[in-house]
Amino acid sequence: MNSRQIFTATLTVLAGLATGYILLMSLKILITLLIAIIIASAARPLITRLIQMRLPPSLATLTIYSGMILVTLILSVAVLPPLINQFADYLGSDWRLANRIIVVKNWTETSLTQLTGQPVVLTDSESIRTTTAEILDNLRATAPDMLDDVGSGFLEVILVIVMGIYWLTAREKSIEFVTHLISGKYRDRARAALLEIEVSMGAYMRGIIFVALFVGIANFLVLLVLQIPNAITFAFIMGISTVIPVVGSGVGVLLATMFALLGSPLHGLAVFGTSVVILQVEVHYLTPRTLSRSIGVDPLLVMVAVFIGFAMYGVVGAIISMPILSTINVLLRDFIIAPRQEAVANYSLEQGLPVFRTADFPTPDQPIPIVSENMKT
Repeated sequence: MNSRQIFTATLTVLAGLATGYILLMSLKILITLLIAIIIASAARPLITRLIQMRLPPSLATLTIYSGMILVTLILSVAVLPPLINQFADYLGSDWRLANRIIVVKNWTETSLTQLTGQPVVLTDSESIRTTTAEILDNLRATAPDMLDDVGSGFLEVILVIVMGIYWLTAREKSIEFVTHLISGKYRDRARAALLEIEVSMGAYMRGIIFVALFVGIANFLVLLVLQIPNAITFAFIMGISTVIPVVGSGVGVLLATMFALLGSPLHGLAVFGTSVVILQVEVHYLTPRTLSRSIGVDPLLVMVAVFIGFAMYGVVGAIISMPILSTINVLLRDFIIAPRQEAVANYSLEQGLPVFRTADFPTPDQPIPIVSENMKT
């Protein structure tokens, strides 16, 4: 290599490293933008329907987003106060939370002893008091940081809304800009792929919102009939947890049962039984239909993508792993798998020679493919 080639290669490597560093530093903004696009894609059919009803596009967009904000505020007002009050109550008194856990532990030991006919001891009460005090001390120390996280999360929600509105207004121009970066041969295919990705993202988001609403409402109605206190809080926990693919439902059941057990063991059993029954409908019917319609990939890949997303970016990473997996699936299918299938579909090999199908013979104004001597041998 001469000095010019070395210089060019060095600049290329440095540019690649700089690009990677910039993307890494702006990862949070990119994830926020992706969430905004996913929500906007889910809301676009509703906005389109309002536009068809002679509503101006800007007003239709504002109406849908205002509705989403209003629903979120109503749920927050109905759900958060009981959780915050109970959390603050336990945070201010170590012995109260420890005593509630000890009551649940004693009840569980008695029930298991009656079922098995043998004495069952889970743990001693003193270790529960010690562990509870340590956990609450850590929570008190991290409480200011938690408040800061809540504030930054609120700002990110506002940013998601603003980005989503801008995406809806500049959607066509953005798609045209991206497609013009691609050569004319694949431009139509790129536009179709982008539209399919957008539809898939919107379908996925609408699907998981439907599943979350079904699980939350069904649990709330059953717990309300059973007269379980804070039924809407438990229902919200179980409903919102289904947004996390694969593992979210189980986590929601455990969290809701744990909070209910602190109030009463019978309430914990009622919450656990109700959530498990409804979970069967969600796991075996609703979620598979949602994933198959929007993602269309092997369930094993879904699990791997969710765990990778969770390891990289926590709960948010697990949620957005599905749209990212769907995007990769569409791009691989349209730009790698499909061109290769088209390349080999026009001929077959017989005795080592390419034989074209009758429908693929060249027309008089097309050149006849030449078989070289090397191909014959």
